[in-house]
Amino acid sequence: MANRNPNSMDTILTYDNRDAQSQWSVVWSTAHIPGMDNASGGAQRGMRGRRKLRLGSLALGAFLTMHCRVAASALTGGFFVFMLFLIMSTGLLANPLRHFEVYLGQWSISGPGRAFRILPMFEGIGLAICINALVRAILCCTIASIAAIYVIHSVADSKLPFTYCRDFDLKPYDPVVKNITLIMLGESIFSLETGEVSDKNLITEHVTVGTQDLAWRNVTGQDLIYKRPIKNVTRRNYPQTIEVCNEGYSLGYPTLYSTPAYNFFYVEVVLFREDNDFGQFNMSLSLCLIFVWSILWILLIKERLCHGRLIWNNVYSWLVIVPWIWSVVLLITALIKLLSLPEALRKVFRIGAKEVLAGLADALEISIYIHSASVGSEIIHGKGLNHYATGHIDPHLNGENVWHSGLLLLLTGLHAAGAAICALVDCTQPNTKTVYNMKESTLWIIPMYSKCTVISNYSHFLSTLIFSGISFSYISVAFILVKTALHTIFEYKVKLVFAEQAVVAGTILTCMGLSLLFATNSGVALLESVDAIMSGVTMPSICLLELVALLYVYRNHDFISDMNIATEENACSTRIGAQWQIIPFIVLAAVVMRVSLLMGAELPRRCVWAAGAPLAAALLAPALRALRNAYVFLRRPHRAA
Repeated sequence: MANRNPNSMDTILTYDNRDAQSQWSVVWSTAHIPGMDNASGGAQRGMRGRRKLRLGSLALGAFLTMHCRVAASALTGGFFVFMLFLIMSTGLLANPLRHFEVYLGQWSISGPGRAFRILPMFEGIGLAICINALVRAILCCTIASIAAIYVIHSVADSKLPFTYCRDFDLKPYDPVVKNITLIMLGESIFSLETGEVSDKNLITEHVTVGTQDLAWRNVTGQDLIYKRPIKNVTRRNYPQTIEVCNEGYSLGYPTLYSTPAYNFFYVEVVLFREDNDFGQFNMSLSLCLIFVWSILWILLIKERLCHGRLIWNNVYSWLVIVPWIWSVVLLITALIKLLSLPEALRKVFRIGAKEVLAGLADALEISIYIHSASVGSEIIHGKGLNHYATGHIDPHLNGENVWHSGLLLLLTGLHAAGAAICALVDCTQPNTKTVYNMKESTLWIIPMYSKCTVISNYSHFLSTLIFSGISFSYISVAFILVKTALHTIFEYKVKLVFAEQAVVAGTILTCMGLSLLFATNSGVALLESVDAIMSGVTMPSICLLELVALLYVYRNHDFISDMNIATEENACSTRIGAQWQIIPFIVLAAVVMRVSLLMGAELPRRCVWAAGAPLAAALLAPALRALRNAYVFLRRPHRAA
């Protein structure tokens, strides 16, 4: 046997029987990653390859911290409360979940499709993981296409389109400038048409992130609506000038805040129309979608030609720095924009906390989200580590998992802080006649960022940087998710490796066709509904299935003892056992909280029910696979007879 890391320890499935346990990994998988000496486990090249594999996994999590859902969740319940809950959720749930998935891949020497094969009843979990990965790849490509439209306009237009208005026929016009005061915003639902205040005795505050005597008008979240007598009126009687458009929607979704940035997003970019359903395609978004999916397809073909095979997690190490640079640019941009506000206006802002239940649910969801749980990438990452350790436990896994979570928390904090400051800049918006109750929408972050980038002569440059970063992050995540899904497909049907390019083409074209559903007049409502269901319900539900499999499939002396060694040296086995028995209840609580919040979401009921299709597919797949395995098992004696 080749030399191995002297600190590693034996596992049950050793390097010698690797081929018997994973018959096709030499053909397609983590094997032969460029720059990684998988097979030898040598001290020098193996360490470099192992570092490359680790950085590839870190890059995926780092790009996930740039997503709109992260910032939207941070602004839902208050920045500081969100970060407090996120740190707690990471330590109690996300970090152990990632450790479990990585170690499961290393211990079983398998990806999602074969990691649970020991008990046929749970073999279908890999199918649920594959479906989740593909649907989330479709969502990522769609949002990347929306951000790409902003990049195109930022580069091509002499005047940024989110600085002026357009009607529903896309004819441009200049916004109306209105002078208002903070007291007018706080006293009641302010009518843009008359400027009248309906009730002078009560204040209706729609609190989402929190300010002194004033709620932010352009943020989503669980709105805490309360009334109290007006106090300290003179302190809030500061004049403020805003630009207002004439277009509006009769329904509560989406919230068009009647300013140019939101007018551009809803009226032109996503072409939302309340009366046309899904009948008319948004040609600009459709072309961007085709372009994005074509890029992914070309990258897969290029990899096949250059390396002779498709390789999971073949990610350039230097890409890790992209989210750091992007987050810093966003934070600096937001600070510059904030400093341009009048001093008296800046003093009224404070970041506060609302609705503990919603904040905790968001933190649990985001902690799992940025740790790539439930999509299979970390299981395959563990499989790659097994190559490095030559069939032995990697003793560095626990420490590096802690560093992984710490860096992602720091990146999330940077992104959320920049978004929070941008929201401060975007605060003085009057309500229209409808009281909006935005609870699950996340794409309002995009027009909010566009307002934040309007800074003198640097607007085009900053807008290009911010939105190209968003688009690049979503494309990168989609690329890895598609390859993860392909990895799982080939595990279930090894013979499909010989029709590799046909499978790739079929997967890309199918996903492209499904993503065009979002490029319609009501596509944005469907997009946000699917995103809410997949992130809030499907993701933790699959994690729950994995944990059940851990308790009932891998609960044996060998696996537990190996887990103790992989977690930390001389670990208390009772503590480890108790930890893995508690985590399923935390995940179950996260599912229950998110479902309860979705019941009151502002998303259209029709779109929410339609978004249940991928959820049903992901949850039914394990059950159908179990029935299929039972049928094959029961028929086997009859065939033998």
